[in-house]
Amino acid sequence: MFLYSATQWIFGKEDLEVSFARLKRYGYDGVELAGEPYTTDQEKVSLLLTKYGLICTSICGIYAGDRDLSSSNLSIRNKAVQYVKDCIDLAKELNASHVIVVPTTVGKVHPQTSQQEEWMNAVQSVKEAGEYALSKQINLAIEALNRYETYLVHNLQTALKFMKEVNVESVKLMADLFHMNIEERNSSHALKLVAPHLIHVHIADNTREAAGLGQTNFQEIMVTLKDIHYQGPITMEFLPTVSNPYLASKQEDENDVKDFYTEQSIRHIKGLNQIEEKVETKMSHN
Repeated sequence: MFLYSATQWIFGKEDLEVSFARLKRYGYDGVELAGEPYTTDQEKVSLLLTKYGLICTSICGIYAGDRDLSSSNLSIRNKAVQYVKDCIDLAKELNASHVIVVPTTVGKVHPQTSQQEEWMNAVQSVKEAGEYALSKQINLAIEALNRYETYLVHNLQTALKFMKEVNVESVKLMADLFHMNIEERNSSHALKLVAPHLIHVHIADNTREAAGLGQTNFQEIMVTLKDIHYQGPITMEFLPTVSNPYLASKQEDENDVKDFYTEQSIRHIKGLNQIEEKVETKMSHN
């Protein structure tokens, strides 16, 4: 029913083939590649995707350092826009359908000028990137982060407002259950609010670990996604319970931890879907 992938950047500096082999072993359909167009060996990635029977579902933009689409420094903003365009080219090359976009640098929790100015900066930046994406038949998925990682777009209602102001056909939305656990009063209601524009979902429990290890009611979430006829990938983005996600990804965790999280995530989510399908089948026979 759903297409299952995992984001590659959470495995840190691990060799790509080790990551791809793990995903294949535990029944994933694809991988979300880290948005590093300047260091990615596209030929190697293509060969590995073919070897392990995986697809590249999406490109996860890495918005660290000066990759700030909201910056009032024109040079920084232009470089950030070019970075997104280069990620779009990477997506096109690997047959991924969309690129994830965060309107500010991750960890920027207050404006350097004013919130209004930086909001407009981000809107204009994403508009330019979105028009380029449209020309390449690639979509952009705006991601809302929690208030401890950004100040600008931190819930789906704000992301929807941002998307509408950008007003480019290629610019859509994504939902991240970890961030939603912090920012949304009701995750199912929030998903329904943005349903027509939702093209991507990140899965992690409230602790940011693998699904099923925390308190998130994923059964309700998966039923909601089915009810709204969500067609995009279900992408696992689990991490250790540390404050900085990018630093966490650089940790040299043992492979058995990565194996456990990778298997736990898909087993939990697929299991919930199988239960729901059995219930529906039983009801249809009554």
